[in-house]
Amino acid sequence: MKRAGFILIIAVLILFGAGCVSSGKAALLSQKDPIALVSVISNEDINWKGEAPTNPDILGPLVKRKLRNEPDMAAITKANDLINTAEFMLRSSVAASGCFTLAERETVLNSRAYQNAKERRFPNRDMVTPDKFRFIDVRDKNFPAALSEETGIQRSMHVEFNFTKMLYTGISFIGSCRPDVEMTVVIMDAKRKTIYRKTVTSLSTSGTKVVNGVYNQAELLELFQEAIDGVLFDFFDGFK
Repeated sequence: MKRAGFILIIAVLILFGAGCVSSGKAALLSQKDPIALVSVISNEDINWKGEAPTNPDILGPLVKRKLRNEPDMAAITKANDLINTAEFMLRSSVAASGCFTLAERETVLNSRAYQNAKERRFPNRDMVTPDKFRFIDVRDKNFPAALSEETGIQRSMHVEFNFTKMLYTGISFIGSCRPDVEMTVVIMDAKRKTIYRKTVTSLSTSGTKVVNGVYNQAELLELFQEAIDGVLFDFFDGFK
């Protein structure tokens, strides 16, 4: 009896969660006015998934020599340029999907409400954001209403990427690695009520060679674009 009761509770919770997602999706798609993309952020250092960050001070002499001799090789990759690519791909995917539309970039970023909004603090890690964006704090109670009053935009979108790389063949960072991308999207109304929230993940379909933790950086970043395309496809596929 206890087991049957437990299974029934789990089933109810699953159905309730699915109902919340469906309700949020319906609320999101029922309105046709543009949404303000107010925040796009990611970690700056692209670390190995599940591993401590790479410390450049303890890289061996052979690794350091290889990095000096081959500028396109890397042991640590920064996401400063990748986050700009991610924003561009996100906007392109929104336009192609037809699910909803985004407000003009400059209308949002140049608004007084945006310039005066509170920023998030990241005491334990360094984060990056696309050019001209700020680290808007999703907990800022005044910002959504201020943006709505100034621009007429009633909804805002916050997007956070987590970029990591993982070894999928080999051992001890010798083999082949693939990018792993996680994307969380939160859409809120002018009263700061969450309308929709979803997290999706994606791996690139292929990898790049890694030896002693060193890899071709250009190849890795190209594969990251494939993984970003994967999370965007999965996100918008959920609206079908």
